[in-house]
Amino acid sequence: MPLTKVSHKFQVVIPKEIRELLCISKGDILEVYGKNHEVIMKKSEVKNPLSLRDLKGLGKEIWKDVDVEDYIKKERESW
Repeated sequence: MPLTKVSHKFQVVIPKEIRELLCISKGDILEVYGKNHEVIMKKSEVKNPLSLRDLKGLGKEIWKDVDVEDYIKKERESW
């Protein structure tokens, strides 16, 4: 059974053989539970939460054939 040590920041390193067995990669999310004096970590099905950078360019395809200047002019006239 592989062992790991808790650091002064309460961090632990998951041993390589366990990472490979569970296909854990950098950036994966793990669910952590405490039960009967045990710490249980489970690879989460939830992917990394989106950041604002992930949203950059989202929906740009709907503006593909739109003249921006003309669109802004029409919107301002509608006020």
